[in-house]
Amino acid sequence: MRWHERYLVVYSENFANSQLRGLEQRLNAAENALLKLAAKPGKDLVQLDEKIEAILKRHRVSEFFVVNTKAEISTQTRHLGRGRPTAKSPQQQIVCVQLQLQFSRQSAAIEQAQQLLGWRLYVTNASIIKLSLSQAVIYYRDEWLLERGFHRFKRGNLPALPIYFQNQDRIVGLMFLLTIALRVFTLIEFVVREALQKAQRVLAGLYDGNPKRATARPSTEQLLKTFRNLTLYSLPDSTIFVTPLSDLQRQILSLMKLPESLYQLHLLPCKT
Repeated sequence: MRWHERYLVVYSENFANSQLRGLEQRLNAAENALLKLAAKPGKDLVQLDEKIEAILKRHRVSEFFVVNTKAEISTQTRHLGRGRPTAKSPQQQIVCVQLQLQFSRQSAAIEQAQQLLGWRLYVTNASIIKLSLSQAVIYYRDEWLLERGFHRFKRGNLPALPIYFQNQDRIVGLMFLLTIALRVFTLIEFVVREALQKAQRVLAGLYDGNPKRATARPSTEQLLKTFRNLTLYSLPDSTIFVTPLSDLQRQILSLMKLPESLYQLHLLPCKT
């Protein structure tokens, strides 16, 4: 089988600036960590090298620093016993190890990395007649990311790990339920974002501490988080009701195409 591919090389100045800030932050953080380590290098050269490697790996700057370690070994004579030592006093040889850590930035490697910031490479088998360069960039930015579902299973609101079940059937059942929940999460995002796009609107009030910040691509986690302050009340006269909905909550229900009657329970009798 044969097909033709197009390689699209795209540069974004905003992306480059963002990457540059991130690189500088990582370099400064690694440099500060190495300075603290140089002040107290310890007595074991192997452990010192392991700490240096861990710092460079954690900040992803291994190729941007040159690090040298050196151990100076000296011997001191100590007299044993009390009082002023004499020629016949017992002596003990003590080996002293002093470690030194020196490092510097690799300017050439840093400059080379800076030149590559902001560049991206796209590959497509669509012809230029069907898909222009600008359209390819737009479609790529709006694409559905399969990895988001895996992230929700790992560290998100649908955690599948760690699994404490030993029975294989229970593990399969748990993943089946989580997969259904993941489909609901994905569907909510799709419906709300599509509604906002068609109406050319944005949704504000989803970010804590910044109520004026708006977005046209809210996540399901952000949408569901706005309903966390609702409370169900059960009164002595056998009636129940829910905290009144806010304007933001009504907007979200409308975007989800769900009726507000879902939360109108004040006329329902309370079963005791």
